[in-house]
Parts: sequence; C-alpha cells; structure tokens
Amino acid sequence: MDKVINKKAQNKPLGYRLGLPAWAFSGWKNKYFTDSPSALASYASVFNMVEGNTTFYQTPSPDKVQYWKDQLEGKDFQICFKLPQSVTHNALPNFAELSEFIRRISPLQSHLGPLLLVFPASVGPKNIDFIERILQKLPADFKSVIEVRHQAFFDETGLNALNPILNQYGAHRVVLDSRPLYRGDQQHPDVVQAKHEKPKVPVLPKVYNGLAFVRLVMHPHSDDNGLFIRQWAKMLSEYFAHDIKVYFSLHCPNNLYCPSFAKQFHQALLESCAQTNQNKAGVLPEFPVPQQSTLL
Repeated sequence: MDKVINKKAQNKPLGYRLGLPAWAFSGWKNKYFTDSPSALASYASVFNMVEGNTTFYQTPSPDKVQYWKDQLEGKDFQICFKLPQSVTHNALPNFAELSEFIRRISPLQSHLGPLLLVFPASVGPKNIDFIERILQKLPADFKSVIEVRHQAFFDETGLNALNPILNQYGAHRVVLDSRPLYRGDQQHPDVVQAKHEKPKVPVLPKVYNGLAFVRLVMHPHSDDNGLFIRQWAKMLSEYFAHDIKVYFSLHCPNNLYCPSFAKQFHQALLESCAQTNQNKAGVLPEFPVPQQSTLL
C-alpha cells in the first residue's frame, strides 16, 4: 500500500503556483533550462507560473502574445503580468494604454494569472481614489493583486483605507518579503542596487479574498536565507490547510540563483507538509538540464 501511495504522490502536480520573476535569463541557459523548443516552454516544464515584469516597460505585440500562447499549449501555466508604469506610476493614469494592454494579453486566456499592480512608495492612503480608479478599469474576469510600498499602508489607518477597496473589487494584496535581502552582506554589489527596487516593508501574511501572492526576495549569499525559506514553507502549509490558493515567486538581486532557491523552497515545503500529514504541495519536476549532485 505504501508503495502505491508513494507512486501516486510522485505523479501529483504542483498544488500551488511556484515561479520566478522571468522565464529567460542568460545565466540559466544550459545550466537549468534550454531553448528547445523555446526558453518559455523549457521553463514551463518545471514551474507553473512566472511574473511578466517586462510589460511594466512595454506592451507586447500581438505576434509575441500568440507565440507565448503556442509555447504554452496544453500546459497548466500562468503569466502574472505587471501593469504598465504609465498606469501605476503616472499622476494621470494612461487608461488608453491600459485598455490596449488588456486587449493584447487577453488571447492568452487560461494562461493569464492575476495582474500585478505595483504602486510606488509615493502612493499612500491619501491616494486611495487613485488605486480605485485603476481597479475600476480592469475587466471583472481579471484577477488582480496589489503591491503597495507606502509605509502608512502597513498600519491601522492604511489598512482601513485599502481593505474595503480590495473587498469591493475582489482584489488581493501582495506579500512582499524582502527581509532576507536586508539580513546578509549589505555591501554585496548586487544587494546595493536591489535595495532601491525592493524596499524593506513590514510583512503582512494576511490573505484577502482567498488568494495569497507572495514575493520572497532572497540574498545572493546569506546563512539566513534558509531561515526565511523554512518560515514560508510553514506558512504555506497553513495556507493549504485552509484551502487558500497560493502564488509564490522567488526573487534575488542576481537571477542566476532563483531556480536553485525555488527548488530549496519546495523541498522545505514538502518537509513542512509531511509534519502535518498533508500532500498538497505536489512534485516539482526536474530541470531540463541535469543537475550535478553535491557531496557534502
């Protein structure tokens, strides 16, 4: 009986969305992934989600969107696109560009994950109408997750301003955990630059409207990384126990390390789930490029 159960467990797909901030990075080629049949298809053979951060700068062409769709045919995979900066970072949101952006990505259909609405630290509780205006423009069938960076959104006043908007529009809130980034060597050249892009904000793991979207920012080299990986593995096992849908994205100032961190995290999650007799994490497939085992 144990062998039958184990065999079923080995064939169980991921029970949550796990991915990285990109599907193509030059350092990953022939180390983790290949270009056969494409970088996206190779990446999607392992992970089941990715952040589409390039759309923050440029709306993809119809041909590119169709190419992505072709590469993902038959796969349970979602892209979580970031809204254009002309929408979230302009004093007057460019709603014409937002409409065109939605029109361009819509053909991806089931491969569309929640839209990422990342607001700068200059957008605070006093600008709640600004956030709501953007939410009003999104189609009702599009999920959205909001990342706010103004410190006031993490106290009672800010929560009281944001929470009703999230509930009204069925939106979700990103949990940005950059603590690992700020625990290791702060003079590391990759870290110095990253701290301008990944601020240190309080971690609020509260779930809104049944979906948790976590962005965990690792330090390139820190003995404390494992501590945060284990903490989040435990948190996700609790999410699973309450049937919460989870999107988990691993970041690092140097993308080279992201695939390895994701694999470490999933292993920690399996161990955490085993302690509570859960089998919801599923199996993370092997990387297309075989990995050399390290003897300690």
